[in-house]
Amino acid sequence: MKLRLALVLLPLALAACDEQAMKDLRMPWDKPLDATPAATTPPVDPMKTPLVDPAVSPRDVPIETAGDQKAVATAESETLNTAAFVARGNEPFWRIDVAAGTAKYQTPENQKGRNIKVNRLVYAGGVEYIGVLDGAPFSLNINGKDCVDNMSGEKFPMTASLRIGSRTTSGCASPAEVAPAATASAPAAADKSPASKPARS
Repeated sequence: MKLRLALVLLPLALAACDEQAMKDLRMPWDKPLDATPAATTPPVDPMKTPLVDPAVSPRDVPIETAGDQKAVATAESETLNTAAFVARGNEPFWRIDVAAGTAKYQTPENQKGRNIKVNRLVYAGGVEYIGVLDGAPFSLNINGKDCVDNMSGEKFPMTASLRIGSRTTSGCASPAEVAPAATASAPAAADKSPASKPARS
């Protein structure tokens, strides 16, 4: 009776051993995942990170140091150093004399010209004068590229571009003589006034 019972239980014990051996031989990806996931650290919110005062004042030590640096000119020198310009274009014909915040705009229809208040802007390629003409944007752009008049063949040291509203025309430009200031002649006029004449005896 005991022998029969042992023979009946022996296959069950062997089967249990084989199942455990098979579990040990499984590859890592064949093994079941743990029921409890690994603990992860929560993401850091940069807005909640406390600010730390710098150890050194920026007045004593520069915040950014990139070695020795030299100033580099970012504006085109030819137009930057010119205070007044004469610009002209063909088809349709136009001429602009610009200096001291005023652009005198002339056309064949208005040869006397019209003065337009403009602001001068300097940028890497040249200068631009911006204003308003009859409610439309007015801008005269001048750069240091050489220019040749397409009708006369005359050469100019600068190139101009005129924009009025949505219409743009190109032309040539050159430096202009700056008119002497009115204040320069004021002292001479004051000397000729009756109050400055010596009294006769």
